[in-house]
Amino acid sequence: MFNSVKSIALATGVSLAALSSAAFADDSVAFSAIDVSSSINAAQDANAMEYYPQITEDLKAAVAARVLGSDDASDPTINIDIRKISLDGDTMLSDSQEFNEIEGVVDITSPNESIGARSFPVNVAAYSVDQVVPEGYVAVAPTEGVFYEVMINGFADEVAEQVGNLNTAGSGVSK
Repeated sequence: MFNSVKSIALATGVSLAALSSAAFADDSVAFSAIDVSSSINAAQDANAMEYYPQITEDLKAAVAARVLGSDDASDPTINIDIRKISLDGDTMLSDSQEFNEIEGVVDITSPNESIGARSFPVNVAAYSVDQVVPEGYVAVAPTEGVFYEVMINGFADEVAEQVGNLNTAGSGVSK
């Protein structure tokens, strides 16, 4: 039941993001592929991939809904490596399966070097108002029951924002 609710909630969020991102498509860099992988494994005392084996596909769909796609193989690609999923820093999630931190690295590659190769970290954390968000993290508002959707969408939003800052003249991600 919980997995069905997660899937429905994520699909709804991705659909809404797709509709809203279409308005901004004219100013965006188009991407020929989005690949998401995870370098998290049990040897690292981490169990998130046991609970969320679909997270790479869900994140891929969420990012795809926020950036302009292309069928041209010479357009840049987005490669995302999820490196850490934790609850308050602990990578061994409890039986509740909840997490409030997700870390990854995004690599942008361009076969024709129109934007050059770029790489940047994306760290998203959900903390209540009275908690301090760790340095280097983007904060998202925590919610009961739909934390998975919030975390995936928060990560995808940050990727889309950073990608939106790409300079096609080759000077990379700017803020």
